[in-house]
Amino acid sequence: MAIAVCTVAACGSDPKPSVAPARVVVVEVRGDRMTLDPATTFDELLGSQAESACSSTSDCAGFGNCSSGKCGSCTSSSDCNGHGKCASGKCGSCSSSSDCKTGKCSSGRCGGCTSSADCNGDGKCSKGVCGSCSSSSDCNLGNCSKGKCGGCSSSSDCNGGKCSSGRCSNYAN
Repeated sequence: MAIAVCTVAACGSDPKPSVAPARVVVVEVRGDRMTLDPATTFDELLGSQAESACSSTSDCAGFGNCSSGKCGSCTSSSDCNGHGKCASGKCGSCSSSSDCKTGKCSSGRCGGCTSSADCNGDGKCSKGVCGSCSSSSDCNLGNCSKGKCGGCSSSSDCNGGKCSSGRCSNYAN
């Protein structure tokens, strides 16, 4: 049995622009195993995302700037709004816990913890990292989804950020 994943263009009477042929990803099923062409990329297998995490810096609601569709880029630490310092163009670096709005500074990154009190409302502490949850009441930003804070069903869940692919664009962890 073979399963094919491909893009299909709709036909109609309106003139349509020409569509470049898409690479067809074939998954072959043999007994209890599934195989696919080793040249297949993860993006080809999943297809393109319907929208990016951010389209402008206002979608980031204080978690850095929007760059290449993702929040958290920066040119100075003031862009990070307490989500660590700016280093190599990204928010989240730290030299001490006072650099972090959420969690403690651990291995040069914000979000570490020894107890849930360190997380300042960003979920519970689990395995030394903030952001775990068992219910949405554990989360200051977004909802609890698959045991992690920052999930969303609409942008209204994101406190000023944008909901994209079920995650808040302004969620730092």
